[in-house]
Amino acid sequence: MSRLRHMVTVATFNKPEEAHLLRMRLEAAGINAYVQDENMVQLDMLKSIAIGGVRVQISAEDVPAARELLAADRGVADYQPTYTCPRCGSNHVVKEPFSRRVAYLSLLLLAIPLLWLRPRLRCDECLHTWKQADGREASSKE
Repeated sequence: MSRLRHMVTVATFNKPEEAHLLRMRLEAAGINAYVQDENMVQLDMLKSIAIGGVRVQISAEDVPAARELLAADRGVADYQPTYTCPRCGSNHVVKEPFSRRVAYLSLLLLAIPLLWLRPRLRCDECLHTWKQADGREASSKE
């Protein structure tokens, strides 16, 4: 007869893909990990906040080993982020293929979003946007 183990949540994510990446890293180190509430989030993304996101859980006995693994893990070796925010220095930068302002304004006035192509970079940390110049960042306020 098997005993029930006490499971501990080590991380929560908004996307199931990110949770599975952590699960695979833990399992590669020999720590059994499980992803909870993945299907609920995939059915309705708005419920993600209400249920606490997608949880990665491990056995309570494995918590010290998981903390040690995650503290020592430096990610991908020799990884250099493509873009850095000139305002806050964050690496959480995404490309915006079109102007959001034009799209929202045209949606409001014409009931049709016009996707005016104007590639820009946006920092997810401080929401600063700037124009991309020759593959590197150039600081200019919008």
